This record gives sequence, structure tokens and C-alpha cells, in this order.
Amino acid sequence: MVDGGERVTHRTTRELDQLLEQLPFRAAYRWSLNLDHQTMAVLLVWTLLRGERGGVLRCLEALGINLWELTKAVDGLLDQARRDPLAGEKRPDARHRSFQLWLDRYLVPWLNRAQEVAAVSEHHFLGVEHLLLAIVAEPPEPLAQVFEQHGVAYEELREALSASMASAAEEAELAEHRIARMLGPWGARWDRTPAVGVPRRFGTGILLLLVTMYAILFAVLELLGAPPWVFLSVAVFFTGVGMAQMLLFGGGYPRAASVWAGAVLLPVELVAGLIYAAAAANVPPDDLCFSLSCVVPFSIPLGAGFGYLAGGLTAGAFVLLQRYEQYRKRRQASEDVEPTQPQRPTDQPGASEPDGRDETS
Repeated sequence: MVDGGERVTHRTTRELDQLLEQLPFRAAYRWSLNLDHQTMAVLLVWTLLRGERGGVLRCLEALGINLWELTKAVDGLLDQARRDPLAGEKRPDARHRSFQLWLDRYLVPWLNRAQEVAAVSEHHFLGVEHLLLAIVAEPPEPLAQVFEQHGVAYEELREALSASMASAAEEAELAEHRIARMLGPWGARWDRTPAVGVPRRFGTGILLLLVTMYAILFAVLELLGAPPWVFLSVAVFFTGVGMAQMLLFGGGYPRAASVWAGAVLLPVELVAGLIYAAAAANVPPDDLCFSLSCVVPFSIPLGAGFGYLAGGLTAGAFVLLQRYEQYRKRRQASEDVEPTQPQRPTDQPGASEPDGRDETS
């Protein structure tokens, strides 16, 4: 909904991403709202209270706040903000970009305040905790009365959420250390910096890119006059490195996966080639074993280096594709003109809450 690359500078948490995904559907269901800056704050709190039970809701309960009563009170504020629909006005489509841009006008200022709260706390991420604290710190007048009636105080809430986030960060750090220890024996401990690799989900664009990469690779081999067995060996090597980036270490360590794949694939290919050549030339088994004992030890580090190079070439193509997708999205967003009124598409019969629960007035 909100372009995270241009408007939100902090990394958002999964809970905040879910809230922002639900917000257009909640707003579309309450489409007769007289939406403004104050009503957006009420809508955000209402969406948060009706979302999944997470750390924020548990903190509110720990402070002795009755979530059901608070939700009903916030729901009542939304009822008060309703207006009479215009003649011929229909329920908007929550997925329509013009409707989402219209919501962004009132959403972005609250996200900017949440980023200020995160910056003061020296957090390099943005979560629903920061958004709720930003609203509670400077709530609109109707919402301020509801908070006061239900015991939602800024200082108490800030201390409770800070303790909850600190505990969650400590648990995440411990989990990261456990994962690092598990991956250590596989040789991925050194690959700690993020890197682009072959994605685990394929789309049409990626399939076209793969076909193009193989076409360029085979064209180069054809120009060099390579024999058929070289075509096969190179294709198996690049395919194996790409598969390793997808499957090894959960797809999170593409460099380490490329090194390990190369260190295994090149010796296997050389061994297979030597055995085939020895069988065709009737080489004695003793000579074959001596050749293998000389070739295999040197092919392992050589294969690791070739695997790293092959993984870099493969990942470079996906980096270019990723940059193109980012450029296309930015250009599409710049061409969209923000409307002064939300466009009202045709009515959607039977529209209901995204989570399947009916609204109560």
C-alpha cells in the first residue's frame, strides 16, 4: 500500500505489514467514512485491535485494559465519523491504486510520526508498537477521551512495549545464534552479509531470464568451438550451482551454497569424464586410480572457485532483473496521479470483512 522504498525509511515488521495490508479492506468496508487525519488514527487503532493477537495486544491486556470494551468504543467513534453516501456512490475496490493513494494522504503522516518514535528509541525497524505509541502520544480529541476512559496512558504503554520489544529482540538474537551454530559445520558461517541469489519462486520473467542466460552461455561455447561434452558439463555445473543457491541453507547463503556446489560438482564431473575416457581407451584400472588420486584433490578447491564465479554470474543477472523491477515500479508510481476524491468503482455485492467477521454497529 505505502511505497516502502520512498516513504518509509525503516524496515517494517511482519505485524505492521499485515496491518497495512488489512487497512484498505477495512476502509473499503467502512467506505462511507468522512476520512481525515483524525479518522485515520481511529481507523488504524481499530484495525490493530481487530487484527491478530500479537505483542501489542498482550501488552494492553497486561496493563489491565479490556480489549473488548476498547474495541467497541473505537468502533463507536467510526460510527460517528460516517457520512451519508452521495447519489450513485458505490463501495470502492480496496485493491484499486487510486483508492490506496487516497488513503496514503492520511496514513503517511502517522507513519512519519511512528518513525520518529522509532528513531528516539534507537530502533532500526518500524512496528505496530511505534505506530500505536505515536497515536497515543498525540491522539485526536475523540480518541483521547476513549484512551482516558479505558486507562490507555502513554508512559505506561511505552514502558510495557519497550520491555516487550527488548525481550523479543533478545529472543531473536538467541535464535540467530542457534541458527548460526547449526549452519557452522556446513561452512556457511563466513557468509554473513546479505547477497542476491536464485529465488525460490519462479515467475515468467525469471524463466525468460534463465532461458536467455543459457542461450548466451551456449552461444559463447559455440563460438569457442567446444565439443558436446563441454556443453553438457557447463550446463550441469551452472544448473547445479543455481539449484544449490535455492535449496542449501534455506536459500539465505547463496555465496556459501555456490562454493559448496562447485567443490562437489567439478570433482564429480572430472571423475565421470576420466572413467568414460578410460573405458573408451582401455586404460588399466591401476592407471585410472592413480589419475583419479591426482586429479580429485586439486579439483575440489578449483571447483569451489569456479562455483563462486558461476554463482556470481548467475546472481548478477538476477540483480539486474531486480533493479529493473524497482525502476518499473517507481516509474509506474510517478505516472499515477493522486485523485482528490477516491474513485468509486462498481458495487461489489456481498462484500464483507476480510477476516470473515460481520460488523456490528
